[in-house]
Amino acid sequence: MLKKILNILKYIALVAACVGLVINFIWANMQADTRVCNAVDIDIENADTVSFVNQAILRDMLNKANLNPTGMNVTDIDTDTIENFFANSEYLESAECVMMKNGDIHIYTSQLIPVMRVFDGGESFYVNKDGKSMRATSSIHTNTPIVSGHFNDPADALIVLPIAKYVESEPALSELVTMYTVKDKNNIIIIPSIRGHVINFGDSTNIANKFAKLKRFYKEVMPVKGWDTYDTISLKWNYQVVANRRSKRIKPVLVVDSTLENEAPAIESLIIPQESAQNEKPVATANATNKPAAKTSKTTKKASPTKKVNNAFAKKKKSN
Repeated sequence: MLKKILNILKYIALVAACVGLVINFIWANMQADTRVCNAVDIDIENADTVSFVNQAILRDMLNKANLNPTGMNVTDIDTDTIENFFANSEYLESAECVMMKNGDIHIYTSQLIPVMRVFDGGESFYVNKDGKSMRATSSIHTNTPIVSGHFNDPADALIVLPIAKYVESEPALSELVTMYTVKDKNNIIIIPSIRGHVINFGDSTNIANKFAKLKRFYKEVMPVKGWDTYDTISLKWNYQVVANRRSKRIKPVLVVDSTLENEAPAIESLIIPQESAQNEKPVATANATNKPAAKTSKTTKKASPTKKVNNAFAKKKKSN
């Protein structure tokens, strides 16, 4: 008899618990229906790293898109729409929209971090590591590698990124390289700060080996042949450096200033026609196998006034 009573009591307790859960669920829904969003908080994760947007700009974007949930009942707020709106912004890499317990909205964002600036025809834009682009405007300033070329997709410019990262890791190379021009994936052109020639890097593989060949060419060949002898130095062939002799003498610089060493050259005077790279002829020196340089019977041309600047640069590289 006692056992039967205990079972009945257990059954009553179970039913009471279920009823309590149902009542609590209904009460929670009724409470949710009455909650209103009173505030929207916006957090910018990397505000100290870059400064393309701020909270005021993001809030203005939210208002112009008619997505500000302030004053709205929580059941009418679509957090996914707000999140996607900010995630698709060219200024942001990511966004997350969260509804708090009190009904307020908190938006977590991360600004786009450019890894390069791209010039494509009349357009200029920044690209992040994932290939997302952001228009370059007069209000945006950031120190990134410069890449020019024609790209079907902004992400295609990232072909230069491995080279640019390697250059940034070495101070001497950072001073040498001013910008990159992409003809195609096998012809990435480096514009150096040394006036008078360009460097055909080939593709973005064997980066360390190619720069090692370039350093040796600068050290062993250029001082002998003359800094104005070649208009193109190609590093894309294995075990050798290929150079094109200049067809026209470059214009001399009348004023030689030591500060010119760190200035970027005139791009128009340095970018060579596409056919020039196709007719490259090897120079019998400075290959990766440490073979001795072949002697030449030709008299070295008298260096132009720019040689003072170029020799200063070479000595600087040698000291490094």
